[in-house]
Amino acid sequence: MKRLLVLLVATLGYFYTYAQEVKESSCIPDIVVTPRFDANPYAPVKGGYKGFDFGNSSLYTFIDGSVGDFSYSLCNHWLAEDTPSLYKNAFRSDDVDFIDWLTLSYTVGRVSFTVGKDVLAVGSAEYDYNDVDIHYATASPFWHKASPYQWGASVDYTTKDESTTLRFQFATSPFGERPFASKLFTYSLHWTGEYGCYTPFWSVNFFEYERGSFVNLIALGNRFTLGNFAVELDYMNRATSLKKFFEQEWSLAAQVTYNYRDKVEVFARGGYDAYIRSDIFGYEEEWFIPMDGTLCPRYWYAGGGIHYFPLKESRDLRLHAVVAYNNFANSVSMTFGASYYFNLTKTILNKRKK
Repeated sequence: MKRLLVLLVATLGYFYTYAQEVKESSCIPDIVVTPRFDANPYAPVKGGYKGFDFGNSSLYTFIDGSVGDFSYSLCNHWLAEDTPSLYKNAFRSDDVDFIDWLTLSYTVGRVSFTVGKDVLAVGSAEYDYNDVDIHYATASPFWHKASPYQWGASVDYTTKDESTTLRFQFATSPFGERPFASKLFTYSLHWTGEYGCYTPFWSVNFFEYERGSFVNLIALGNRFTLGNFAVELDYMNRATSLKKFFEQEWSLAAQVTYNYRDKVEVFARGGYDAYIRSDIFGYEEEWFIPMDGTLCPRYWYAGGGIHYFPLKESRDLRLHAVVAYNNFANSVSMTFGASYYFNLTKTILNKRKK
């Protein structure tokens, strides 16, 4: 971990020196502050789970900028329903903390090199959303259990027409307790692109859970955009043995969204997870969602909701209402809330112009 920090400091030092040679106006970062508040009661069905929480209530900041061929990105997760855990887990690999990602990229031609903490290159349409936009009750168990932000490096290659991007990523493993000190790593190859109405998010991933032993994962995420409709389909297979690759656990999730004039979105979402032998990423914790799949070997969930964007010609403010059910909790989750992407940089610059 110390070696990584030294490397980042040295790289950022060079980046700062380089920035002095570029016009000041081009160095202004884009700073976005995003609060979200949820109220989430649970209604039991025939003795099922009953309770109340604040769902995905949180506070994030996003900082993005570029100087010449360099670009950087930082996402901080400052507040959550369990805020102390974000700071207690600082610099852990097996859980989230107050830094979601911190990356520095250098682009030359059609190749981009990135170092820092980044989201794992897992092929999933669900992974294409920011965490602040996700509704907990309709998220997949894998999204809840696998720590997605890891330290490492990646190389991206984008085709000349910019339709296809391939990424190779080397990163720490979510099975390790401390980055690099655990000496457990993840190796990923990811493919995405824009092909008319179709966008793929496909990957093969190898998560090291013990020295020399890997979880082998194939993830096939797909998004189809048809007029005002968007259809997403995610398939994932996970196994610790290549010989019995399709005999351990797999998951399937689908979502259909209808967009009405960029003011209203109505969506339906559901999924199914099969844990044939064990839950590779699971851990013991009982909640509305089974964090250990062996507690519910045939787990399914379904739900739907509505997003409303009240601001004129803007989707920055979102009001949402979501209802979901699953066969583990035997309960109905009802989420009501709002989120707001407040662009601080744009607001300051607009005031200066006036």
